[in-house]
Amino acid sequence: MVARRLIVMAMLFLQLIAAKAQTVAGDVRIRYGGVASLRVDLPDNTYSYQWYRDGRALPGANTFMLTVREAGDYQVSATNRGICQSDLSDIFRVIVETSDLEVIKKSEARPVGPNEPFLYEITVENKGNTDNPNVEVLDRLPTNLTFLGIQSKSLGTANHENGVIKWLIPLLRDKQKETLMLKVQGKIAGTVVNTASVKGGDLTLLDLNPANDSSTDTKKIVGNIKVPNVITPNGDGKNDVLKIEGIELYKENTLSIFNRWGNEVYRSPGGYTNNWSGEGLSEGTYYYVLKLVSKEGASSSVTGYITLLRDK
Repeated sequence: MVARRLIVMAMLFLQLIAAKAQTVAGDVRIRYGGVASLRVDLPDNTYSYQWYRDGRALPGANTFMLTVREAGDYQVSATNRGICQSDLSDIFRVIVETSDLEVIKKSEARPVGPNEPFLYEITVENKGNTDNPNVEVLDRLPTNLTFLGIQSKSLGTANHENGVIKWLIPLLRDKQKETLMLKVQGKIAGTVVNTASVKGGDLTLLDLNPANDSSTDTKKIVGNIKVPNVITPNGDGKNDVLKIEGIELYKENTLSIFNRWGNEVYRSPGGYTNNWSGEGLSEGTYYYVLKLVSKEGASSSVTGYITLLRDK
């Protein structure tokens, strides 16, 4: 007996509104929470039916119609009076449309000081499985930042008003990624914490991953050179090394340390990397000379003393 091939058609229902029926196999798209009704075209009461999702038989799915809510590849077969089973029908791929917008905000990695311009990069990506219209990215700049301008954007419009950056993208397609660059500067030394957020304009699209709808960047605005006068290298993780604040702002530096008799006991091999622990030296007072060359090429030096204590 020649197996009978079945054609499946779909009628989509979302919020009690019927979409146009498809009469050939293909993709069926529904929103999260919606349903798709699949049926055999021209069903025969003398046949029994079996529906499949992703190649596996669905228990109890034995009529010529099937209501589905889950994504997957659906097919159906028919058996004539329990004797001859047809081939599987063409595949109907049911796609449950969901949203997954991701925003990532990153500042430049290079060290900067107060009133020194630097860039933020804001990237938004549509990781969902459908296009997302009227995407909005908001970035509320903290009060210790000064906005200098929008450097570039790859799509949409971006504006700044009263410390808020609003970036509007008319349509962000599935798997599309766009970038916005901002130029700012820190007002004073300290830590700048800045968060950007994103949302889509279609409220019927459920966002299954809201955790990536916001992104926080922490940027250190480096202050003036500050050298501690005591280190306690006892392995407790506190003051174990000589950490010089602000040294990262200088393009060149050299640290030399001398004992009380003027003998050099340490010299940094190139730029000092905040790693001297007084290894091999006894407790006591030592003197340092820190030579610096600024980004602009100006030379300067800082001198002082350090007390080395191991039992604190």
